[in-house]
Amino acid sequence: MIGLILLLQADLDLQAAFQRYEDYQQGRGEVFMRHLDAALALLRQHPEIAPVYARPYRRILLREFPYGVFYEAQPSRIIVAAIMDLRQAPQTIRRRLGQPGN
Repeated sequence: MIGLILLLQADLDLQAAFQRYEDYQQGRGEVFMRHLDAALALLRQHPEIAPVYARPYRRILLREFPYGVFYEAQPSRIIVAAIMDLRQAPQTIRRRLGQPGN
């Protein structure tokens, strides 16, 4: 199976999202994590399943949550660059990914 690397910023995103949902409702962070784990497992099996968002990044959406996983599919690994709340300006998301804001 293909390797998966979570960059530091993606790990921080994940921790913040988990805590936000736990603060909202106990156990909701665990539900978020299960959906994230399912999305990451799908990516490991089918790295190119999600559409390109902004080269070189693809974005897969999480079920039941307004979050997207932004990743780069390479031949032997997947690099997760960010796990972001999608309820923000597209320019903000692109800037976080190091892309022009348009």
